Amino acid sequence: MPFASLVFTAVAGAQTAQVVIFSVDYTSDTVALPDSFTGTPITEGDLLAAQTLIPAIGPLPTPGILESGGFLVPQGLGLATHGGCVGHLPFTPCGIDVDALSHGMDRIELPSIPGAIGQTGYGFSVSRRATGGFWLSSPPDVSTEAPCFDDIADIFRTLGLPSGPVPPFFGQHTGLIDGNGMVNCSGTSLYPGLGLFENPFGTTGHDDLDAVDMDVPDAAFARTTATYFSLDGTIVDPFTLIAGSNSAAANGFQPGDVLITLPGGTPTIYATANQLGLDLPPFAPGSDDLDALALFENGVAGYQRSVVPYDWTSGASDMLLFSVRRGSALIGTPDSNFGLPIEPGDILTTMGPLGTQPGIWIAAEALGLNTLRTASTLPGLDDVDAFDTLHERPAGMNFCAGDGTGNACPCGNFGTSGRGCGNSANAAGAVLWSNGLSSVSNDTVVLHASGMTPTPPLQFFQGTAPIAGGLPFRDGLLCLGGILTRFPVKFALNGNCSFGFGIPGDPLVSVAGSAAPAQTIYYQVIYRDTLAFCTPATQNFTNGYKITWTP
Repeated sequence: MPFASLVFTAVAGAQTAQVVIFSVDYTSDTVALPDSFTGTPITEGDLLAAQTLIPAIGPLPTPGILESGGFLVPQGLGLATHGGCVGHLPFTPCGIDVDALSHGMDRIELPSIPGAIGQTGYGFSVSRRATGGFWLSSPPDVSTEAPCFDDIADIFRTLGLPSGPVPPFFGQHTGLIDGNGMVNCSGTSLYPGLGLFENPFGTTGHDDLDAVDMDVPDAAFARTTATYFSLDGTIVDPFTLIAGSNSAAANGFQPGDVLITLPGGTPTIYATANQLGLDLPPFAPGSDDLDALALFENGVAGYQRSVVPYDWTSGASDMLLFSVRRGSALIGTPDSNFGLPIEPGDILTTMGPLGTQPGIWIAAEALGLNTLRTASTLPGLDDVDAFDTLHERPAGMNFCAGDGTGNACPCGNFGTSGRGCGNSANAAGAVLWSNGLSSVSNDTVVLHASGMTPTPPLQFFQGTAPIAGGLPFRDGLLCLGGILTRFPVKFALNGNCSFGFGIPGDPLVSVAGSAAPAQTIYYQVIYRDTLAFCTPATQNFTNGYKITWTP
């Protein structure tokens, strides 16, 4: 087929221009191959990115390791089992399989109506033997990719979903990110990929994408903030007969636990299986395996369990969405929202008091997937294997970085590309980024600051003019001039903090700064350093960020 005749998948609001972080499971052929960044053999416990960092058209080299499963420099998950698994062959289980992932900055879910601006959908991947909901397919989708085994390395996105809770109805999805970035097996689509293996109609040479997070500004992010994840159990998939790798027990955890690793640390429990309504009596510990994760951390240390939908919008709880894998004891039992039998393609969340079963947040059918509830004559049950909320496109662009492209940082503490000057906790520097619609009549902008010291006081602030190249000030570069407006003082958690649309207690960014249509406004964050780094002032800055507001 001529190149010009190919159908390109283009999805409004998709995150394909940002770094996509992912893992593969132990049955994947990418396991043991040298990664593209350091030449280190890849394991199923490593967090990867395309060699191009953002998804690209293939053919692509092997992905690179952004965050090691162990203790490799500069950052890893700190799994004690990692060292003994480096170099092991595919299909040989080792105690390191990461099967759910978040960095705690997923898009916060807000009440909405179908098609409302600000709710841009979800990205997900499926396990082997998925079939997809053929009734409303929007190719390339699971139903067109599954017959040639292309689906399990792909990421799909939902179309036209309202906010949850969403009961079963026949929803749609389409391709968002391809496994290898090559023409799909039907010869009809080409869209950016990750450098994974897809082998149409073959029996080997496949990768199963097992966890994903697209809520990241750059490659340094995974190394400089908290990582939330889950490990694998021993449950045997009833359709593929493939057993889990037992990585959770090998590291002293349950497969339903959500873990957290801070930079340079080792994993601890963030949320237990029981807190999520998993492994409840009469079932034994390890009966449920958490298989996908989206998390918005409310900025209060530890896990505050959600009890009713949207209580996270008050800041009282953390938003935690998840699924469980095929074979979990939870499958087939009634959920606590609709009273429906839970399926492995359902996206769940916590409901009611501790000890209550999870509730369905997004029914699998609404994702465009197959379940026994509505299609009992079809073979197999579609299993969501990785899940992420999708932010809207970036609202503006970086300027004035402390990476040597402008004025020098005060003590040569240059950060990495596009970031502020380095601080005592993070040599890469802090980064200010955003997503949302920069419309004064429909403002959904969220400003995110990441890579700061762990829990500093900070202020987002704005100016009406930039300072070319930045002015060396305190431990960083001051990038803003003109009329300055300071936003309320906030505190970071694990080096992260957000401001704006949907963030509990915050005004809209346009309201806080009195933005006008066609006005370009410049933003920055000043934050406290915990140590006297360059100067006695113990203050530093992110990069600058500019947004041109529309009506």
